[in-house]
Amino acid sequence: MNQKLSGSERRFVIAVYGAQFFLGGWFLFHGANHWLQFFPQPPGSSSVSGQLIGALIRSGLFDVVKLIEVVAGMMLLANRAVPLATVIGFPVTLSIAHLNIAVNGDPFSLATGVIIIALHSLVALGHLDKYASMLVVANGDPSSRGLRDMFGKGEVRQ
Repeated sequence: MNQKLSGSERRFVIAVYGAQFFLGGWFLFHGANHWLQFFPQPPGSSSVSGQLIGALIRSGLFDVVKLIEVVAGMMLLANRAVPLATVIGFPVTLSIAHLNIAVNGDPFSLATGVIIIALHSLVALGHLDKYASMLVVANGDPSSRGLRDMFGKGEVRQ
């Protein structure tokens, strides 16, 4: 953490790190559970969620979702490529939140949906400066600058 943060900035950074590591643990635990089965896969608290989870499992797409959870969770916990982990994990978070808030609707599901959206949103807000260039409206022409910056090779031949 930077040395010269104001009190409110310091509290924000601590809150973002707390959300990041909690979300990373949540993703890693639930993703790994798919293969290691620490506890049975919850069937969902409504018939629609049960049907959706069953269809995802039968189609093999649930394996992909759980792989994304494991990878994003490890990245968040290792504090590596956190903006990327936040982006790749957000569709999973939105699906979980939608299922829990809009479909299941029981108090536990509502709390789960709100908590995971809040955690993920806080982590994204904590790294908003990394996304700023993606949010411009007048983006200009494509360039090879990103490749040059990424690989540190100076000029890239075109």
